[in-house]
Amino acid sequence: MTRWCIRLCLVGVLNVGVLNLAAISVTNAQSPDGPDSKTFAQFLMLIEDDIDSKKLADTKDNLSDAKASVEDASSSDESSGETDDETDDEADDETDTDEMLDQDEDLDDEAASMARLTDPQAQQPTIQALSLADVIASLYQAYPEIMLARQETAIASGQMLSAIGAYDTKFKAHAIAEPTGFYRSYRSGLGLARQTWWGGQATAGYRIGRGLIQPWYQERQTNDAGEFKVGLIQPLLQGRAIDPQRVEFFKAQLAQQAPGPIILQTLLEASLDAAKLYWEWVAAGNVLEAQRQLLKLSEDRGEQFEAGVKAGKFPEIDLIVNTQLIAERRAQTLDAEQKFQEIAFKLSLYLRDENGQPLLPIEPWLPERFPEIEDRPESDFQDDLISALGRRPELQLLYLQLRSLQLDRELACNEMLPVLDLITEMSQDMGEPSSSSEDKGEFELVFGITSEVPIQRRKARGKLQSTVAKMAQTNQKLRLVRDKIGVEIQTATNQIDMSAEVVRQTEIALVAALETLDRYRFAFEKGKIDLIFLNLIETKANETQIKLVKSQQTWFAALANLQTAFGLDPLEQAITVSSLPPSDNPEPTVAPDVDIDDEEEDDIDIDEEEANDAP
Repeated sequence: MTRWCIRLCLVGVLNVGVLNLAAISVTNAQSPDGPDSKTFAQFLMLIEDDIDSKKLADTKDNLSDAKASVEDASSSDESSGETDDETDDEADDETDTDEMLDQDEDLDDEAASMARLTDPQAQQPTIQALSLADVIASLYQAYPEIMLARQETAIASGQMLSAIGAYDTKFKAHAIAEPTGFYRSYRSGLGLARQTWWGGQATAGYRIGRGLIQPWYQERQTNDAGEFKVGLIQPLLQGRAIDPQRVEFFKAQLAQQAPGPIILQTLLEASLDAAKLYWEWVAAGNVLEAQRQLLKLSEDRGEQFEAGVKAGKFPEIDLIVNTQLIAERRAQTLDAEQKFQEIAFKLSLYLRDENGQPLLPIEPWLPERFPEIEDRPESDFQDDLISALGRRPELQLLYLQLRSLQLDRELACNEMLPVLDLITEMSQDMGEPSSSSEDKGEFELVFGITSEVPIQRRKARGKLQSTVAKMAQTNQKLRLVRDKIGVEIQTATNQIDMSAEVVRQTEIALVAALETLDRYRFAFEKGKIDLIFLNLIETKANETQIKLVKSQQTWFAALANLQTAFGLDPLEQAITVSSLPPSDNPEPTVAPDVDIDDEEEDDIDIDEEEANDAP
C-alpha cells in the first residue's frame, strides 16, 4: 500500500515553479547540504516508470550473449588465414569486435542503471518532509475554489464588454413596397445610429421614395436621387448627467476591481482551512507514533515476561496484565491510525498534483516534530487593526458594493427630473424634382423640444427609497466587519499567547514525566514496583506527550488564525513558518538518559517501603 501511494504521488507532480519557491526557503533552513538531500517538491519531480523485473533479466541475458559473442569473435580472429580475403575478413571482424565492445559497455551502463533503480536504497532519495509551504503552494496552483474565483476576471471583462455594447453603432435599413392599389409606391433607406455618452442619440441616413404616394404622406416622397438626413436627440434634464447605460458601464468598471479581493478572500479562507488540517495531520502523526512506541514497549516486555514466567522469574499474573495492556494499547493505536488516515484524506483536498487530482499525503512525508515556537513580538492593537483593515478583502468588496449603490442612488435622483429633450434634424434632397412644385430641393432644418413627466413619480421615488436603505445596510455591514476583524485579532493574539505558555508548561511536565518514568522503570527492573504501577506511569507520560502535541497544534492553528486576521499572504507566511527549525522536545515515550546513583536508588527503596507500609 505504501509503495502504491509513493507511485501515486510520483505520477502527480505539483507545479514546479510555485513549489520550488516554497522548497528553496525550507531546504536552506532544514535540510543538510548534500547530493542525496531532496526537498519534497524535488522528490515529486522524480517521475520513474515501474521497473519490470523481466526486462532486467532480459537485459542481463543480452549482456551475457554479447560477452560470449565478443569472445567468439576474438578467437576466430586469432585463427584467421594470411590471404587477402582473410585479411579483409579479419579487419571486418576487428571492426565488429569494437562495435560489440561498445555495445557491451552500453549494456553494462544500462544494467547498472537498472540495478540502481531496483535497489531500494539507491532508488529512494532522502526526501524532505511535507511542509506547510508545499500544501499552500499546491492550493494556489490547483485548488478548485481558487480556480473558480480566478474566473471572476473573465466574468468582469465580459460585463465590461457588454456595458460598452450600449454605445455600439447600429446599422438600420428598410425596404417597403406597395405594388397594388391606386397608390403604388416603393420606399427604401439605410442609416446609422449611435447613442452618445451624454444620453443622446445621433443618426445619419439615406432614403428614397418613388411612385404614386398618398397626398397625406408626401413626406415619404423624395427627389430622384433620394434624400440625405442627419439628426440628434439630446436630453437636457433627465438622462443628461447620468443614464442607465452609463450606470452599467461604471458598475462594470467596479466589477473589474472585484476579482482581486475575491481571489484573496478565497485564498485566505482556503489557506486557513488547509493550514489547520496540515497541523492536525502532523499532530495525528505524532500521536500515532507515540501510541505505536507505547505498544511496542508492551510487546517487547511481553516476550520478556513469557521467557521469565517459563524460567520462574516472574509470576504469571504479570504476563496476563501485560497481555491486557497490549490489547488496550493496540486498540488505541488503531484508533490513532484511523484518525490519522481520516485527516490525510481531508488534507488531500488541498494537496493536488499537476492535473488537479487530490494527492494523498502518506506517513513517510510526516515531519518528525513541530517547528520551534517563537514568542509573538509586542505590538499595538490599534496599529494592528488599521493595518488589517487596509488588507482585508471583505472591506474592499463592501466598499465596491457601496459605490455601486451610490450609482443607483444617483440614477434614481436623476429619474426624478422631467424628460426634456432637444431635437435637431437636417435633410437635403438630391437629383431632379419628383413633382412640379419642386418642394423637395431646399435644405431643411428642424429643431424643437419634447417633454414628459409622470405626475406621481412613484417609480423614481420608490427606487430612491430602496437604494438609500440598501446603502444604510451596507454601512452597517462595514461597521460589523470592522468590529469582527478587531475581535479576530484580539482572539488570535490571546490564543497564541496563552497556547505558547501552555506549550512551555507542558514541555516542563513532559520532561518531569519522562524522568519519573525512567526512575520507575529502573525500580521495576529491580523488582521494587509491579507492572500495574509502571503501566500507570507509562500511560501518564504518554498522555503528557499527546497533550504537548495537541498544545503545539493549537499554537500553530492560532498562528494561522492571526495571519488570516491580518490578511497576510498565505504562501509567504507558510514559507516563513516552514523555515523555522524543528523543536527540541523529547521523542515520544523515550526517556532521556538519567544516571541514578546509589543515593537515588536508596531513595527509591525508601519510597517503596513507605508505599508498602501505607494503609
